[in-house]
Amino acid sequence: MFRDRRAVVLDLEGVLYAGGEVLPGAKEFLAALDGRGIPHRFITNISRHSAADVRAHMAILGIDPGPGRIVGALDWAGEFLRRRYGAGRVLVLGVETLQAAIRAAGFEVVPPWAEGRADIVLVGLDEGLTHFSLSAAARAVCRGAHFVALNPDVRAPREGGSFELGGGAVALAVQAAAGRAPLVIGKPGPFLFEQAMAELGVRAAEAVMVGDNLRTDVAGARAAGMASVWINRWGALPGDPDVKPDMEVRRVDEILPHLPGGARG
Repeated sequence: MFRDRRAVVLDLEGVLYAGGEVLPGAKEFLAALDGRGIPHRFITNISRHSAADVRAHMAILGIDPGPGRIVGALDWAGEFLRRRYGAGRVLVLGVETLQAAIRAAGFEVVPPWAEGRADIVLVGLDEGLTHFSLSAAARAVCRGAHFVALNPDVRAPREGGSFELGGGAVALAVQAAAGRAPLVIGKPGPFLFEQAMAELGVRAAEAVMVGDNLRTDVAGARAAGMASVWINRWGALPGDPDVKPDMEVRRVDEILPHLPGGARG
């Protein structure tokens, strides 16, 4: 089905691993991509770890993706804000790694108790989230600050098919209180897809996206003009869009016969 595609773009969590668990077929799939010389990139909406941290975690699990192949929302967040807004003061709901990335892009990060100074509210997964900081972010957005979310993921996959709340769930809380939806940096927005395809040197029609999330991976690929494969681990979630992938599988290595270099049936 995808033998004419020149490149593969993949999500990470829920496709290759979940927490500390390597998912079935992941090692075989990565080995086949490298063995067949298929160019590929990994796009991740993860908002509490940098691409370097994600790679280190994957290496521990035995599925090192190699250098320079992860396009991460956290790493690109500062550049996204710089291109969009130029400069300003940012109230960040997120980990220190995210705050450091925003400072490195030339922005001032303001604490929740200085909400009145915020020009932008940036929401990621914040393990130190409190009622006070969540309320401050919502008030700043309601007052008129730009509202940006790292991702709309309401679930973060964990071992054994479980999950924890994702950064998208935090963004939804701010949205509900402030009455405004955020601009999204990660999938399904076009920004990370565009970065990945630029690195690969391909057009959207020449790439296939593989992911486990209908609302981010599949819907984002469709909007970008890419073919898509849905790794259906737990079915559609409430609120998922009515979008159909080009292929649906249970594990990632089921795609291999349909990629360049696969056995012909």
